[in-house]
Amino acid sequence: MYLHVTGTVTATDGLAAHSEEEARVLRELKADGIVLSAFRRHDGPGAFLVVEADSLQDAEAELGRLPYVANGLLTFDYVEISRL
Repeated sequence: MYLHVTGTVTATDGLAAHSEEEARVLRELKADGIVLSAFRRHDGPGAFLVVEADSLQDAEAELGRLPYVANGLLTFDYVEISRL
């Protein structure tokens, strides 16, 4: 299943402390084929991702490894999508 994931930053003051680890985990998720594309928002803090997972629960668990998510600094909204 493919998902369009919108990330919303809920607290900007803690981001810097986790930025290196966030980048490392995101690289792992890309290398593992879970995050297919990642884009930074220009209208404010946040991100858009295209994710491939077996289920919504699997996607939530994998993205939950991100330090921003694990520390309550980033939340995700998920929409199932399909290829054209």
